[in-house]
Amino acid sequence: MRNIVTPIFLFLTVFSLQAQVMGNYGEQQQTYQNIAPSPQYRGVPKAAHFLGDNQVEITLNTLSNQKAGAYTAIFSVTQSGKTAEETNALLNARLEGFTGALTGLGIPTTDVYVDMVNFLPRYEYDVSKKLFSKKTYTEIPKGFEMQKNVHIRYTNPALLERIVTAAAAQEIYDIVKVDYFVKDAENIYSQLRETTFAYLQKIIKQYKTIGIELDSAYTVTAENAWVAYPINRYESYRAFSTQRLDFDENSKVNSADKITSRFYNAVPANDYDIVINPEILEPAVQFSYNLVVRFTLPERIPLQKTVVKKEFMLVTPTGEVKTLKIE
Repeated sequence: MRNIVTPIFLFLTVFSLQAQVMGNYGEQQQTYQNIAPSPQYRGVPKAAHFLGDNQVEITLNTLSNQKAGAYTAIFSVTQSGKTAEETNALLNARLEGFTGALTGLGIPTTDVYVDMVNFLPRYEYDVSKKLFSKKTYTEIPKGFEMQKNVHIRYTNPALLERIVTAAAAQEIYDIVKVDYFVKDAENIYSQLRETTFAYLQKIIKQYKTIGIELDSAYTVTAENAWVAYPINRYESYRAFSTQRLDFDENSKVNSADKITSRFYNAVPANDYDIVINPEILEPAVQFSYNLVVRFTLPERIPLQKTVVKKEFMLVTPTGEVKTLKIE
């Protein structure tokens, strides 16, 4: 009996560890899809297929994770006032305090740009009631509202926290987005292509070991490249558990607000043959390259059986040649 119980206990322990490392987001995804947690790629994830008797197609995917060399954070600032002059003066005073703090952080004025977005009048309703008539609501000017965006360029990602603190000191709380920039994108794509081509040559040599000469085949290729920026790779989820209650219809249930969590979800390396800079700690700009190569081998010529026809010739003493028929 002991030999049967022990393996079951070990299996449950391993399963528990897998559930712990899955994380709250993974557990939530499993719950929404109503499927049991399971390791990725159980069994064979993809099946090979034949194109034809004399064709071989090779698909290669290469990923390059690159750290950004510069960043641009955009903050939105909104100001209200009774007159246009007052609104503009109040907003500019906040922006001057903000840009002055940025200079103290080592960000030059040439790396700060203020963009005018909106300048609109605000209205309110005036209620008037006339004799023998209903109430009349009339929109009248109340003031003005101005919106500007502040674009800030910096190179040290750790500086963003101090930039946010400086913005909050001027009651600027709306950070719109952060853009990532990588220099020499052309060289990165060239590296992707060269690395993929070199890997393809290794595959061609390996095919030679089984008698397939791909280097002498007719070849056609197709390629594609794209890039994923961190701004498009953030996802959100809610991690919580609720209790199921049995209550009557007259009961009132007050639900607590659930916090929405956001996290950076990098492009996974599952479908990539080659990954350059595979270990990334901070959000990265991810360059992808796809190469498809189709090799068409020469048509196979069927073997023909050679038939040897034997004839026996007789030369007589007089020099006459006669064919002998021998069955």
